[in-house]
Amino acid sequence: MRYGGAVVMTVLVVLGRLALDPVWGRQHNRHLVFLPTVMLAAWFGGFGPGLLSVGLSTLALGHFWTEPASGFHVNSDLVLFFFVSVAVCELVESLHLSRAHADDARRAHERVMEVVVHDLRNPLTAIKATSDALQSGPGLDEHHHHRLKVIDRSVSRMESLIRDLVDAGQAEHGTLLMMIEKEDALSIVDEAIELQTPVARERGVSLEASGPQGAIFINCDRHRLLQVLGNLIGNALKFTPQAGRITVRIDADAPDKERVVRFVVEDTGAGIAPENLPHVFEQYWKGDAKGTGLGLYIAQSIVRAHGGDIGVTSEPGRGASFFFTVPRAL
Repeated sequence: MRYGGAVVMTVLVVLGRLALDPVWGRQHNRHLVFLPTVMLAAWFGGFGPGLLSVGLSTLALGHFWTEPASGFHVNSDLVLFFFVSVAVCELVESLHLSRAHADDARRAHERVMEVVVHDLRNPLTAIKATSDALQSGPGLDEHHHHRLKVIDRSVSRMESLIRDLVDAGQAEHGTLLMMIEKEDALSIVDEAIELQTPVARERGVSLEASGPQGAIFINCDRHRLLQVLGNLIGNALKFTPQAGRITVRIDADAPDKERVVRFVVEDTGAGIAPENLPHVFEQYWKGDAKGTGLGLYIAQSIVRAHGGDIGVTSEPGRGASFFFTVPRAL
């Protein structure tokens, strides 16, 4: 099948080039017409079909387009064409091999990640269940209660890291799972703030919502959008000092507001250096911050999977403003 395809494609190109002789002339682009043919035969068929196309193309060039006009003749141009075409086949074959090795490495990485995620989740589930059982038992003093709460927070942190690793892998391969439904944007903002308020209160940071009144409907995966807002608010909490303020709002005056809804997360933190702004959404980029460097990358991937856009503006010492858009529900 692959060899037959190479033969058919090469013969069709020969016939087409012969038909163009009255227009182009016998010598115009006679070699360049066949190089793409050889490349396509090697790309879709492999090294063997590519070499077959080289042989047929060389015979056709030697018979039809090498002086004198009749019979098969060899000259330096024909020899050069032959060796360049063979080199093209080898190059295409090496690209196929490199791609195959990369695919094998990616599949091996995915299998390792699946095993790691599975083997980590099982003991974490057991630790969480044991901690809950101990906390619900009688006679637990304040010291041990505090220790168990530390265990709970550590388990939650580990579970969050595992989710980030899974989401980053899915985002990298374009396989993020999305359940798009019509949702109220304001209720999503309220829920995101409610989830982050205990952390903000513990750090002495004011966390508030701002924006227009009334329902604003969007097409989104509610869980994923809460994840985006959670990542952006969590990132703001890292850099906002005590007595600072974080505002989450829906921008009623956003450009193209008839088709999209624009969310904004602003903080009064230290801001971002200008040279770091182009890198904040890169995978594993952390700058001077602690963490995995996956939160903003995952947020960007989720927003783009919704068909929206995400960005940031900031000045050192004057806080940062992260914004993203989501399609408005019709």
